[in-house]
Amino acid sequence: MSRPSTIRRGGRGARSGFLRRVGVLVGSVLLTAACSASAPHSALSAPVGPDTTTPSTRLVDVGHGRKMSLECRGSGSPTVVLVPGLVAAADTWSQVTDSAGTTRPSGSAVYPGVGKFTRVCSYDRPGTAREGGKPTASTAVAQPTTPRGDVADLHTLLKAAKVPGPYVLVGWSAGGPLVRVFAGEYPREVSGLVLVDGESEFLQSRLTPAEFDVFLALIRNDDKKRVAQWKDVERQDPATVFRQVRAAPRAPKVPVVVLSGDRFDADAFRARLPDRAPADYPQVFWRAQLASQRDLARQYAGALHITRTRSDHNIHNNQPQLVTDEIRDVVEKARHHKSAEPSSS
Repeated sequence: MSRPSTIRRGGRGARSGFLRRVGVLVGSVLLTAACSASAPHSALSAPVGPDTTTPSTRLVDVGHGRKMSLECRGSGSPTVVLVPGLVAAADTWSQVTDSAGTTRPSGSAVYPGVGKFTRVCSYDRPGTAREGGKPTASTAVAQPTTPRGDVADLHTLLKAAKVPGPYVLVGWSAGGPLVRVFAGEYPREVSGLVLVDGESEFLQSRLTPAEFDVFLALIRNDDKKRVAQWKDVERQDPATVFRQVRAAPRAPKVPVVVLSGDRFDADAFRARLPDRAPADYPQVFWRAQLASQRDLARQYAGALHITRTRSDHNIHNNQPQLVTDEIRDVVEKARHHKSAEPSSS
C-alpha cells in the first residue's frame, strides 16, 4: 500500500479553547482540550432541558418510535455529511473559536461555508448536546452506543429524510470511526472522506496495555462526571470502538484527507488523569496520538495528511477555513470522478 502524501498547512493560529465542551474529546483521545465538570463552556454545564430546533432543523422519524434531529442547507452533489464528535451536536460545525478563545456562531464556520458550494447536512445523535448545554431533541437510547449502531442510525436517517447520495463524509473526533465504518458498510454511497482529528484505533497499539488502561480509566472518570449531569448522555467504550473499526469492511477507493491536531495542553490533560498515572503520561500519550494519526492516514492509499493545522483537537472551530477548503477539494475530486465515468447509455 502506498504511503499518503503529507503536507503542512495552516492558517492564522487560534488560542486553544481547551475547557470548552464536556465530551467533545471524550471518545477521542485527542483530549487536547481537557474537559472538566467545571468548564465554563461545558456542553452540559447549563441546566438540562429540551432542545428547541432552529428553523433549519427538523425531527425525522427513523422508526421504532424514535426521531433524530437533522439540518441541511445548500444545493448540489455530492452531499457533504458532517458527523460530530462524542456528545457534540450538529451546531458544533456552525461555531468558530476566536483569538480570545471564545466560541460563537459564525458565517465563516464549516457548515455555512460548505453550504455555499454543495448540499451539506449534519445531525444530532442521541445523548448529544447543543452549545449552551441543551440536550438534543433526538430520542434518547440506551448507552453506551457503538459505531455499528450509530452508522445504522445515520444511514436510516439519511434515507428517511430523502437526503440524496453520494456522500462526502466528514468525521470529527469520535465521528471519525463512524464515517469509516459507514464507508465500509455502504461503499457505493460514499464518494470521499475527510477525517478531522478523527479517533484512531492505532492509539491502542501505540500504547502498552498498561498505558492503554490508564487511558480507559480517564474515559471512565469523564463518563461518571457527565452521567451525574445527564443520565442519557452519549457514551462509548474506546476498546469496543477500536474493535469494530478493525472489523469493518475496507472503505472504497475514494479521495481521503486526514487533518491532525498539532497542539496539546499537557497540564490540562494531566489534571484529568487518575492518581495512579505515571508523571510522564501526558508526553507518552501525545507521542502515541501523533503516531496513531500517521498510522490512520497510511490506511488509505494516496490520502492527504495535513499535520500542520495550528490547532488543538477542535480543528473545525479553530481553523474552519482550512477544514472547509479540504472538504471543497474532496467534493471537486468526487465531481470530476463522476463526470469522467462512462455513460451507461
